[in-house]
Amino acid sequence: MCDDRGMDNLRTRRPLVAHWDSLAELEAVRVFAAVAELKSFRGAAVTLRLPRSTVSRRLATLEAALETRLLQRTTRSVSLTEAGEAFLTRVRPALAAIADAGRTVLDARAEPRGLLRVTATVSMAEHVGGILLELVDRYPQIRLELDFTDRHVDLVAEGYDIALRGGALADSSLIARPLGQGPSGYFASPAYLKRRGAPKVPRDLATHDCLVFSGSSRGERWRFQRGKRTEEVTVRKRMVTNALSVVRLATLAGHGIAWIPAAYASTDVARGKLVPVLASHWPPPLQMQLVYPSARHLAPQVRVAIELLLARFEMPS
Repeated sequence: MCDDRGMDNLRTRRPLVAHWDSLAELEAVRVFAAVAELKSFRGAAVTLRLPRSTVSRRLATLEAALETRLLQRTTRSVSLTEAGEAFLTRVRPALAAIADAGRTVLDARAEPRGLLRVTATVSMAEHVGGILLELVDRYPQIRLELDFTDRHVDLVAEGYDIALRGGALADSSLIARPLGQGPSGYFASPAYLKRRGAPKVPRDLATHDCLVFSGSSRGERWRFQRGKRTEEVTVRKRMVTNALSVVRLATLAGHGIAWIPAAYASTDVARGKLVPVLASHWPPPLQMQLVYPSARHLAPQVRVAIELLLARFEMPS
């Protein structure tokens, strides 16, 4: 365990500005860190692909510049002095940041290529698919794999680069960027409502045929909200399927009332083929988010996909 006493010894000496004026010292710091981590001049020379004499010379240059011994050397071992331990603690994150900056610049120049795996909710399929097809047109070396599902996907465990999801982020280790609002609601065809009548309150669904999308977390328990009051109703199932497209077709055909994401139903509503049901009881829209595992070391194809999705994405109303 080190403290700042070693660095205090450095601060008591004359200012370094006069002779800390070139990249040579920065390279010497990198060499010092390698020797300190490996506890070996030979190991550092192999790792850095430098002659052992160069490693020794750069360490000597650094210690001369700092006017402080950083390493204790014997014929058999290398260990840190107190000042060396304090110095390593300070420079390690700086070296990591420099390396990361270099990778960022190289990635920015690299042609995006390779596999890009994206998952999104079923209701986003057409919208997200269109944006990402624009991406592969722009970058022919990108291979695209899309999975549209409403189940929870573990990005890291399942190897996805990007997810587009609604609601709060459960895993705080992931990076989330806000997109638009994703409303969803309940719909029926005019023919069904003419035949069966429209429900006035959520509990009226007990006497209606309901078409359940099992791919959603809500399943057969539909959520409603009016003002601050929230309630869940277990609906009577006429049909259950994990295909949202089949739910839509069955609703259009007049087989019952269904929960459908508003973006997925918008065209049918505009054409008068579907009618909102219990609209005053719909829950608030979900905040849609673009989620990815880490902001560091993004592969070029992931970086350009994130940039394009953020630039183009707007939830259809």
